[in-house]
Amino acid sequence: ELDIAPPLGVSTTFETADGGPGYSRATAPTRERCERVLASIEAAGGTADVRALLYSSGAAATYAALHYLLAEAGATRLCISGGYHGTHVVAEQLRRIRAGLEIAPLPAELQLRSWLDGSLASVEAPPVRPGDILWVETPKNPACEVSDVVLYRRAADAAGGAAAGVFVVVDSTFAPPPAQTGLLERGADLVMHSTTKALSGHSDALGGALLVPCAEAYAALRAQRTALGAVPGSLEAWLLLRSLRTLELRVGRQCETAARLAAWLAGSARPEGGVVGADNALLARALRYVHAVHHPSLPDSAGHPAAVQQMALFGGVLALELHSAEAAAALPARLRLFRDATSLGGVESLAEWRHKYDAHVSPRLVRLSVGVEDFGDLQLDMARAIVALCDELGCPSRAGP
Repeated sequence: ELDIAPPLGVSTTFETADGGPGYSRATAPTRERCERVLASIEAAGGTADVRALLYSSGAAATYAALHYLLAEAGATRLCISGGYHGTHVVAEQLRRIRAGLEIAPLPAELQLRSWLDGSLASVEAPPVRPGDILWVETPKNPACEVSDVVLYRRAADAAGGAAAGVFVVVDSTFAPPPAQTGLLERGADLVMHSTTKALSGHSDALGGALLVPCAEAYAALRAQRTALGAVPGSLEAWLLLRSLRTLELRVGRQCETAARLAAWLAGSARPEGGVVGADNALLARALRYVHAVHHPSLPDSAGHPAAVQQMALFGGVLALELHSAEAAAALPARLRLFRDATSLGGVESLAEWRHKYDAHVSPRLVRLSVGVEDFGDLQLDMARAIVALCDELGCPSRAGP
């Protein structure tokens, strides 16, 4: 091809006399080109034969995965705990049309280890049973806990694996390539992404994706997608294809900045050169109002050992908790560079009081999606907003300068 930038094909129908693609609900050149690129990114450096399927949204991709596993692959129960509230909404929709679908908590890793090493009391029921879908969101929205994918694969195999209808699905939206790759080789049967987030990365293209290593599953999912019409438009596929060309640059920058912000907020980073004395004092004062910080890069974060093993970078999302719900709810609107908006993964930094959308989330928590802005600018923006707001509200603070 002579085009430097990939062309955008918008036709919905094609001549078929010479073997053309036919109708775009089944196949479309721009979408298929994007799927090949995404599959190659996920497979980079590994041995898995990866195939990608694009969907109209992350919710559509979630529905497709669950529908396939429940209707065609022998699964009967969904095991899921916390994470993105939209996944639970999709699961409830499926339960409405599938009588008898059971939704249970995802077994905790400590319980799985006790079961696998034989120390679980024999009178207790196995934590994983035939027919289970183990839905593993890692890192998990919004506090970025990391789950050990290999451990869940071992548990699935101990319960009979795919032959017994036991599957591991990993939602890797919070850590797209290059932050987290090789999940299929680590044992996932399917990997799901909301491509709206970091894969597209510009807050302008809704979409979702499933990555599969099995030709049979790929064929079944593709036939299901054609039947249900859950395909993205050609423009959305083209925007994603455009974004994948800068994925490594964007995600690398976002992960680096997020880790630096997390280290500062956790009080483990030394003052950096070039920061004037007054600003250093402000940065230190802000930390007095921070109750907790969550990011996989922090040694005391939930699942940090697993993060070191399965993540090349620690993700561009972090969360902080302030000493009061009132302060957390007001913080996003007081920031200037961080915009007060939902979603994540874009080149613009966003701050969200997550409790507004998910009542199960601590009301003191603010989720931060880090963009590609300068670290020092984001740090000062956060410090100024925290200090001004918490001083105004009279928030309790820890001892410090």
